[in-house]
Amino acid sequence: MATLSPEHQAARRTQIEDAALKLFLKQGFHGVGLRELAKTAGVSLGNIYNHYPDKEHLFTALLSRLYLDFARSALGLTALVGKGGAFPHDLVTVGETLGKLVDQHRDYLTLVYVDIAEFDGRHAQPQYDDLAGKFRKLFGPALEGTRVGGDLDPAEAFTAVYLLFTNYFILSRVIGAQPLGKKERPSVATLARLLSEGLRQR
Repeated sequence: MATLSPEHQAARRTQIEDAALKLFLKQGFHGVGLRELAKTAGVSLGNIYNHYPDKEHLFTALLSRLYLDFARSALGLTALVGKGGAFPHDLVTVGETLGKLVDQHRDYLTLVYVDIAEFDGRHAQPQYDDLAGKFRKLFGPALEGTRVGGDLDPAEAFTAVYLLFTNYFILSRVIGAQPLGKKERPSVATLARLLSEGLRQR
């Protein structure tokens, strides 16, 4: 039997993972059987085992692939930091940029929730550990020259902004909720003002 080239093997893994993504998003991890997955992918059951020892390894590989795509897109956030960047002066623009990131990677973020629901988030957890450190490395010297209020660490401040806005957009765009009881644009403005001005009375 002929051995597939590395390119063909990579294409076959993508074919299997794309089918798995479709099923995992609809049925969760435990709701998908490998025979159903093989049929959806248009491959044999043995072909799946040629690439993945079991279904959990397939899930992990898929989550990692989507995370890498998400991380590559996050490189665009560097334009927000440093000289002429929106952070921390124009947090509405920062929020809108993060909203686009959520839109682009809806499948990845939804799969993270599948991981939380069925595995207590153990596969996604390393991707979010020390997020401030990841941003510090991504932004480099540009972040070091950024001034934020008080004695806050700029990387931690950006991480807090990131967490607030991405969670808001997951609720508003993925789930379809209006957490603040109003439309998205005024909600983003409210969150930006809260971040800029804080909660203390002046």
